[in-house]
Amino acid sequence: MRIFDEKEINYVREVLQSGSLGWNRNGMTGRFERAFAEFVGSKHAITRNSAMTALAQAVSCSPAGWDTEVICDPVVHFGGVSALYENATPVFADIEADTLLMDPNSVRQKITEKTKALIVTNMWGLCARLDEIRQICDEHNIFMIEDCAHNMCSYWKGKHAGTWGHIGVFSFQQGKHLPTGDGGMMVTDDDELDHKLYNEWAFGGESPAFFTLNFRMNEVTAAIGLAQLERVKGYIETYNVCLKHLNSAIEGCEWLLPRRVDKDAVQSGYIWCCFWQGDKYGLSHDRFKQVAREVGAPLGFGFVQKPAYNFDVFKSAVDHNSPARKQFKRHAPYPGKMYSPDDCPVAEDTIWRIVNCGAMYPTEEQGKESAEKIRKAIDIMNKG
Repeated sequence: MRIFDEKEINYVREVLQSGSLGWNRNGMTGRFERAFAEFVGSKHAITRNSAMTALAQAVSCSPAGWDTEVICDPVVHFGGVSALYENATPVFADIEADTLLMDPNSVRQKITEKTKALIVTNMWGLCARLDEIRQICDEHNIFMIEDCAHNMCSYWKGKHAGTWGHIGVFSFQQGKHLPTGDGGMMVTDDDELDHKLYNEWAFGGESPAFFTLNFRMNEVTAAIGLAQLERVKGYIETYNVCLKHLNSAIEGCEWLLPRRVDKDAVQSGYIWCCFWQGDKYGLSHDRFKQVAREVGAPLGFGFVQKPAYNFDVFKSAVDHNSPARKQFKRHAPYPGKMYSPDDCPVAEDTIWRIVNCGAMYPTEEQGKESAEKIRKAIDIMNKG
């Protein structure tokens, strides 16, 4: 259970008593930004009205745009949508089968002379190999963006998620680690980017310096965010305990592969997952789904079922002969090359194998109860 009590009410009261509800660097939004930057270890933080708009704005900060390419993940669609928003072409790098995270080796293979930006998703509380990806980006002058929607209190080699790239983006939507209802945060160590975000891309004057939109957060949302920031470590401590119980549920099960957590990674409890291998042992995937339902195990299967580039919004963007393409006002100039399963063969074979469950339980006991139901489903399957 998320806590919203007198702490939040007192911060909101401060805002109301100030008489100023709009974005204010000297007000509550500024306090939230400074506290968040200190929390994750970045030099600057900029509040936004959502992580999705922040991702799109991060692409707009980069050299990416018309007739350029942005390398993205195929497991989730948000990076690809952000690229399309800026009229750039999403190019999908493959993933590591046992982590669901972007594979640096695939990134190298996808780079062309048109590659201007990269969006790496630190998914479900776990960071990708961010030092390697940043090195690749630096070698090729590529603007690196981290999607950290699931990653409060997760680290790679001692640095918090979001602080390896040129810009990191966090989500405060209600289902995330730090909930404000809706909202987001951009972090950067780049003084020039911070200056532009505040003084050019914020509609601070009568007209922006160049084309942009208003993605600001208001003071009331920031007040709730500041209070939740003071609670988030406590939330995640509970989620991490639940994560351990869920991991223990599949110990010894040869047909469910645990998600690998690298020695250089610190994971934060968000969504737990493992990978179905039952087809290699003569087991039925559909039977496991049925058994899970019967015992009340809160399992999801396959996540989005297929890599992002299989969906019409991306296929139509690159297919100039598609009747659906004209439905999209924003599309990428990418004639002749269609997406195919060969683009991300690991993702093609892995996504349908995902078995997942939320780890953000209000109490350890609830996480333990879910783990016991998963274990029960496994035992039934093992008995045949």
